[in-house]
Amino acid sequence: MNLDDELRVLGRSAVVPPVDEELTAAVLTRVADLPVRRRLRDRWRAFLAGFMVLLAGLALTPPVRATVAEWLRIGGVEAQPVGTGPSTAPPVPEVQGRLSLEQAERTAGFRPALPRDLGAPTGVEASKGFVAMSWDGVRLEQFQAEVSPLYFKKYYESLEFVPDLDAFWFKTPHELVLADQRVIRIAGPTLVWVRGGVTFRLEVADKTRAVELARGTF
Repeated sequence: MNLDDELRVLGRSAVVPPVDEELTAAVLTRVADLPVRRRLRDRWRAFLAGFMVLLAGLALTPPVRATVAEWLRIGGVEAQPVGTGPSTAPPVPEVQGRLSLEQAERTAGFRPALPRDLGAPTGVEASKGFVAMSWDGVRLEQFQAEVSPLYFKKYYESLEFVPDLDAFWFKTPHELVLADQRVIRIAGPTLVWVRGGVTFRLEVADKTRAVELARGTF
């Protein structure tokens, strides 16, 4: 069991006192005012504060848990709310590479997971710590979560928490930004979750289908 899984187990087993809603709102407001780029000392302070809120968050309602995720990060994805965003997104982009799954595993350094119901992907690409694959209208990216995030997602509506997957659903089109702040494209609705130290981005138009596919990913 890795650190991510151990923290989740700890969080689920923790006995949390009743949450003071006014205190929670004050903490979230204070955190929202922090700059994105912090000195190392401030990052550690934010991490420790975030971990305590994460444990308490198990007793919160889903909307508040989604707000916590905005600044805690979701694995290798950091979510940044903005005032406005794109109203539409292009179709889910196909992966153009034609690697075999074995080649992708050797290149990425980990075995990529597959949705059980989709069969063999039509396209596969890989780089160190990263695999992307696609089917008709579905794109799945998976990458090992590092200390720094790979992606920033700039979205303008609240996230929807999916409890049984510990996942978050980005229901509206949003900017997908690399860690170096380059906007690479506008992404459509996406489900994001973390398992076994790997972050998953499942881009598909329908939430119900996304959740079903994520549950069947092995």
